[in-house]
Amino acid sequence: MVKEPWLEMRSLEQNDLLQPVCRDLSNDLMWDGAKLSPDEWRWLICADILGQRPVRGIHGGIVLLGGSSRKLKKAECTDAITLAFSIGDAPWDYGIRDMPRVTWCPVIKAARGINDADDALAARWAA
Repeated sequence: MVKEPWLEMRSLEQNDLLQPVCRDLSNDLMWDGAKLSPDEWRWLICADILGQRPVRGIHGGIVLLGGSSRKLKKAECTDAITLAFSIGDAPWDYGIRDMPRVTWCPVIKAARGINDADDALAARWAA
């Protein structure tokens, strides 16, 4: 059987969602009291999806090695996007206290089929 590696590669559509979802998380949430950049959110999510291996940092502290988002396969990228949506929709489920759910950008709303009326209803129920 011929191996077809492109079947396992993440799609352009997935890539086009992963970046803005991490930007929205960065804009609206803090993680353990720290404001994370979109790249840092992507690294945090990828570490969860690809597995985490803690190592001592060069100048102290701990670094979690997990892997780059470029190495995500299609199913892993789907898991990463789903995890990001879940964190943004219910941050309190992930230990992010006293912060409202993320206000998703138009790109994410369109991809998820959310219109402004849905968003207003969700915000009302989250209160």
